[in-house]
Amino acid sequence: MKFVLRYLVVVLFLFMSAGCSYYDEWFGDDDDDVIIAEEIVVWESVSAGDRHTLALKTDGTLWSWGRNDQAQLGLGVWSDRNVPVQVGTENVWTAVSAGGVHSLAIKSNGTLWSWGFNLYGQLGLGSHKDSTVPAGANLETDWAAVSAGSYHSLALKHNGTLWACGYNNFGQLGDGTTVNRTVFVQIGSDEDWAAISAGGSHSLALKENGTLWAWGSNSSFQLGDGTLTGRNSPARVGGRTVWAGISAGGSHSLALMNNGTLWSWGNNSSGQLGDGTLIDGKYPFQIDDNTDWAIISAGGSHSLAITSDGTLWAWGSNSSGQLGDGTNDGSDVPLWVDTDTDWAAVSAGGSYSLAKKSGGSLWAWGSNGFGQLGDETYSDSALPGVIRE
Repeated sequence: MKFVLRYLVVVLFLFMSAGCSYYDEWFGDDDDDVIIAEEIVVWESVSAGDRHTLALKTDGTLWSWGRNDQAQLGLGVWSDRNVPVQVGTENVWTAVSAGGVHSLAIKSNGTLWSWGFNLYGQLGLGSHKDSTVPAGANLETDWAAVSAGSYHSLALKHNGTLWACGYNNFGQLGDGTTVNRTVFVQIGSDEDWAAISAGGSHSLALKENGTLWAWGSNSSFQLGDGTLTGRNSPARVGGRTVWAGISAGGSHSLALMNNGTLWSWGNNSSGQLGDGTLIDGKYPFQIDDNTDWAIISAGGSHSLAITSDGTLWAWGSNSSGQLGDGTNDGSDVPLWVDTDTDWAAVSAGGSYSLAKKSGGSLWAWGSNGFGQLGDETYSDSALPGVIRE
């Protein structure tokens, strides 16, 4: 997205506590200065889609900005936004995921909502009709996590069951077919799924026992089984039971082990695997010798990660400045983005990047042709810039 918690999706939903400020207030005739805690509303979680952004604040409000040609911002209109705009007026949102041109979210009552492009049924509404505002995809009250891919959707329930809907031409739903689904269907009968991540046309998931599973398109070895054969149902990757975090990108995959090591496989045409080459990875392989990797996110053709000491790293394509190092030069090894040590969350989009600091500030860089950086411009940025409401 710390890692094998059923109710968190590693790449997409990283939650931090709100800060507090204090002020003196005069009460009655007692001449007492009473210090009262006042909640500061800051950014809590963020999700970068292909060209649009979703984020939650600590007060439970939902915000969106960027590309809106398919109403993926959920604002009831089709015009792009280059600054954060609140979606509706409710303060009940707990999880979000931005996909290619659609969006998913969960409310505090456990219901599942969706909006945007719906040609393949990826909104789970039982139809192919787009929605310009959040619509109830499934009003059961036990949804725990969501992950939006390019045109498909994954979701977990609190009971550990796995569900999917949308485009299924490559088997990315994992239901044993290549038939598109307009409603969420359960994948298998297992009740021990712990984390999910939907990529371009492939899917990754972890089970509670630390095993790693993959399915869908395998055109660039993104399933990690050493073949180019796609899978239409979850297939175990290797025999290890030590996996702790996952993130599915456009056609590459990242994962963390519980010892803090970072692994990657799949498409490496832009160096997004971080192994110092441009050779596709057939199997998961360790990127370096470091054992302090803590947070990961795979984008279209670049990757982001945070170490346990709060430093931010990036590698892969940098055509729009999405690595945040002030250049447009790509890198096939992890680059240290800056010297700050308070980074707490990352989300890699199509060709742009988002990151949150521990204090709640939100930063963005990379491609900005549709306002997805939220900085009031439509200009790309090769350096992280703070997003202001």
